[in-house]
Amino acid sequence: MVRVLDRAPRWLNYSTPGFDFFQDKSKTKAAQKHDAPTKRIAHRGTEVFFAVGKELRWADLRDLKDAGEQPEGRHGRQDESDKQPSYKVLLTPVPADRQIQQISIAPDGNLIAILTSHTCHVCILPPYEQLHSPEQTPHKMRYFTVGETAHVLEKSPLVSAIWHPLSSSGSGLVTITRDACVRLWELNLNDRSTFSQPTVAVDLKKLANATSAREDLSASKYGVNKGYSADDVDMLVAGACFGGAAGDDEDGWSSMTLWIAMTEGDVYALCPFLPVHFFAPPTLLPSLTTSVVAKASFLAHDPEASEAERRVARQQQVWLQELDEQDPIRIPGREDMDVYERPRKLSPIAKLQGPFQLSPEPLSGEITDIHVVAPKVNQDDLFDEDDYEERPLDGGLSIGIVCLATSTSQVHVCLNIEGVEAEWLPMKRSRAFQLDEDSTHNLLLFETIDLGTGPATTHPTFTRSPVDRYELFTTQPSGIYSLSFKPWIGALEDELAPQAGTKGVEFRLDVILNSSSTAVEHLVGNSRQPLEQANAAIAVNDPIDAEFVVLTSAASRPLAALLDQPAPASHPFEPEDYHRNNPLVTFESRTPYIPPDEFFQPSRLPGQIEAWRRASTTGADLGNLRGELNFSPYTLQKFTIAHQILSNETHAINTAAAELFRRVDRMLSEMKEQVAKVRDLSNRVNSVTGEDEFPQSQRPGEPELVRGGRDKIQKRVEGQREKTRELQDRVERLRRKMRTVSGKELSFRERQFAEEVERIQLAVLGSRKEATEPNPTGPAGLLQMENSNLTTKTEEEEEEEEEDDDDGNQDSLLSRFEHVQNVVAQLRSQTEVLQKEREAAAAAAAATEEGASRPTSSSAAELFKGTTSMDFRQRKMDEVWQLLERETALVEAVSLRLERLQMGAR
Repeated sequence: MVRVLDRAPRWLNYSTPGFDFFQDKSKTKAAQKHDAPTKRIAHRGTEVFFAVGKELRWADLRDLKDAGEQPEGRHGRQDESDKQPSYKVLLTPVPADRQIQQISIAPDGNLIAILTSHTCHVCILPPYEQLHSPEQTPHKMRYFTVGETAHVLEKSPLVSAIWHPLSSSGSGLVTITRDACVRLWELNLNDRSTFSQPTVAVDLKKLANATSAREDLSASKYGVNKGYSADDVDMLVAGACFGGAAGDDEDGWSSMTLWIAMTEGDVYALCPFLPVHFFAPPTLLPSLTTSVVAKASFLAHDPEASEAERRVARQQQVWLQELDEQDPIRIPGREDMDVYERPRKLSPIAKLQGPFQLSPEPLSGEITDIHVVAPKVNQDDLFDEDDYEERPLDGGLSIGIVCLATSTSQVHVCLNIEGVEAEWLPMKRSRAFQLDEDSTHNLLLFETIDLGTGPATTHPTFTRSPVDRYELFTTQPSGIYSLSFKPWIGALEDELAPQAGTKGVEFRLDVILNSSSTAVEHLVGNSRQPLEQANAAIAVNDPIDAEFVVLTSAASRPLAALLDQPAPASHPFEPEDYHRNNPLVTFESRTPYIPPDEFFQPSRLPGQIEAWRRASTTGADLGNLRGELNFSPYTLQKFTIAHQILSNETHAINTAAAELFRRVDRMLSEMKEQVAKVRDLSNRVNSVTGEDEFPQSQRPGEPELVRGGRDKIQKRVEGQREKTRELQDRVERLRRKMRTVSGKELSFRERQFAEEVERIQLAVLGSRKEATEPNPTGPAGLLQMENSNLTTKTEEEEEEEEEDDDDGNQDSLLSRFEHVQNVVAQLRSQTEVLQKEREAAAAAAAATEEGASRPTSSSAAELFKGTTSMDFRQRKMDEVWQLLERETALVEAVSLRLERLQMGAR
């Protein structure tokens, strides 16, 4: 969802260079009826091209913004520079009696297609440096006429001119006429024949009724008469577009599919529609190979498959096999772009798929434009894990979205669930008549968006968003709107994804289809004042200045909306908050006021008087304007003409002033209404918060104040306090009842006995902390082990706990018993050590006696010392064993006593 920062930028105000860029200064305006959307504005980066009559103007948005935001005093110093326009004029080959209806710039920015009602010219655009030079002379562009015999006044008018997204040279132009003739021109500036001979020319009316590829399907040529057909009314083209923009995340068939919408409501698709040489994005061939192989494998094992489906699968395999056998050519300057040649085994003219029936069918309205969002490609099935990790994760929808604009200011959002794949006509006509089972195609009508009421004076059009393909701009008579499909594509894709179980899918899909809706934002315009002669808007995203501008013009007046730059998510799986950046809307969007030209146009009366004077001086006029004023027919005639001039001018000024007065009066009334709403809201807030100390007197006419807010809050607080007291009393009564449930209250002796039992329990078992210790083998005990990170403590904490334990348990039997056990353990360890030493000494003595039968005096002394030490150790060991026996007897006696005390406590 976009956020509107400004609906009336300063650099588009009256008398600014941005405003003058859209003004038509010609005195005579030839009104030409053109039953097609007007697209007189285009852009190349931040460069804007605008067609006024037969004139093409160029300007840079950055220059217009800088010039429009300068102080007015600075402009007043330079009178000569103010007279010079802030834009460049590019001369076009359009005749003086014709007007430019549409302009379209090639993807590489080198060519521009200029369309009138019946002619098409392609001009070479100068580079930015040349256009940005200070020279103000008009620049004459080199041009070529496309279809000198195909697009002429005697033929059907042009509806649209689209640049092919897969053209290897970027100069593949597709022209569509009102009578459903489609021509593909692969333009080469060094070969003029490419401007007169199309690569592919097909008549959709013939193609819709064709049964084999050998029939004559070419478009009608100049000078050849054609007969009447019922399709001349049903197949009047309203708009056309390609199903994709050659993106890496799009389905392979999308960018080579041409969608055509008819005014009566029928929608057709032509796939594949390719030039002789086209480039393939990295995911095109893997996507086509996966889909074609999977489909052929499925149909091979499906006994219910029709012969037409098997024929289409075989044709796709042949077409793809010829494409795989080619060695692609790498174009210099294009990274990861491989150029292929269109396969020749099958016809370059594909089968016309359709008409696509809308289900449910809308009630009324003729189609004026079409826009298609390509389905996303499943990259998990195309690449390995290593290749897939390098590609950014982006959400999308695995089915296509088809948007149709109608003359009743409605937009139909349809889902192409079946999809569109390549199909060709059979090479030979079947002898037996067969019904085509696959001739019916459906589009599921997901939502109908109503964007205005009343008669439409402008053909609604679509504009692709440069930021997100699931965002769309539409120009309606009531203004410019932004449509975002992101609120529901995520939930719908989750249900369409393959799942283990299908239980409840139908119910969930019905909920999504009935409850989800497209996010609509009104950018600029007013439904009360429909736009007249509005052009299709352009969306310019300037990353350098961090600006996102949607720009168009209506009746030579600029309309623009400055949008907030979309911020990417910090994490690829982070959900988007569509209401995060939206401020509180407290006003209605309206068309910014632009002063009418009547306020600034000079009067024609001084010029007329000067013309009369010249005529009387030269003798061309019989009267003498410089002479005395006489009552004569001559004077009456002059007064009558002057009165007519003044009457017309004053009437126009009065009408403009009245409109200004109505706007000011409406703004005052809206201001008073908003002030009253704010005052009422403030009063309600103060009443809720308790700050409603209003004066007792009130002015007449003011809204009644909501009083008593503080009293209500005080009463609620007192009521809650009373309820709290009641609850406390109830709890106390319940406690008393629970005491008397088992019998009478405890006597004095019973209470003394309970206290004595508690003292014995404390003396025997220690403090309550020890009595309530958890089982060391249980979960709670394991969490409180010393080596557990959940019970890690500092040395100071351990010392404090040891002091508390010593103070509280020094007199308990359990603590004394534990101390005795610790002493016994220490004595046992010491006894074991002494026993080992005694055994070692005995072994050494035995070895000495065997080694020397006659010991010397020194050895005898050593032996005496060893014997003495052994006797001393033997005596010590005997004492230790006696002490151990006493301690053992003491421990057993204490254990028996503890058991008796525990049984008595129970």
